[in-house]
Amino acid sequence: MSGAEKPPVLAQVAPRYLAGGGDPRWVTAPLQKVFRWQPSHIPLSPVVRLTRRDRRAELLLSPDPDDHWWTLRHTGSSTEKAWTMRFGARTPAEIVAAATDALTTGPAESPADPMQVLEQAGWKRSVLDHHIASPDGFVTVAQHPLGALHIEVTAHDGPSASEPTARTAWRAYFSDYTPPHLTAAVLAGMVSTEPLLRDEKAMVPFLRYSVRIARERVPDHQAEHALWDRVERLAAHRTGTPLPPQPPGGSLPRRTR
Repeated sequence: MSGAEKPPVLAQVAPRYLAGGGDPRWVTAPLQKVFRWQPSHIPLSPVVRLTRRDRRAELLLSPDPDDHWWTLRHTGSSTEKAWTMRFGARTPAEIVAAATDALTTGPAESPADPMQVLEQAGWKRSVLDHHIASPDGFVTVAQHPLGALHIEVTAHDGPSASEPTARTAWRAYFSDYTPPHLTAAVLAGMVSTEPLLRDEKAMVPFLRYSVRIARERVPDHQAEHALWDRVERLAAHRTGTPLPPQPPGGSLPRRTR
């Protein structure tokens, strides 16, 4: 590297729900390498499908610009209703991973009503009691009686001085009977104040008008280290019977959005 070149760096972006999609391996790497979900990728296709060993749960990553990119579904059982979670393309991978972590590691201590996660973080209910909005007004979460949840995240489409209008950043939908601890985990990931690491130049331009970017930059290799530290941490905390050797296959896909 010449003296004029600088090592690549990443920005620390907040709020995290407006940071953009990020690295999908944050979701897929633990599922395959720690919990041994089986890949069934379609040749010559960008679609990624990971299936749990009991075949009752699967994760689908399908880059469809007109539909949800992430789908996490469970087929149900004699004691559990079927459910589905869907996330739009610009949902931060770290927020999607909150759901897959909660599914694979089992129920954690969480409120019976997941919306309490938002209220405890200072988000306010609207006149319609089943709606909660973020303090900055960019997020609306609507809950329905049987547990279905709609999330809509917006951002300004220009500088605030020019009277910008709101533009949808991403949406998510959780069906009826989605386990409350999964919903609570996602909402906790949204309200976290910890910034996310992103390549500022790769961010969708309109998101930059609504985020805060810390002055201090982080070397880009730190994000790679954080990913594999995460995999090792989940592996160390996994309990149960030993899993079979990992099936042969190539490296996990990486795509940023």
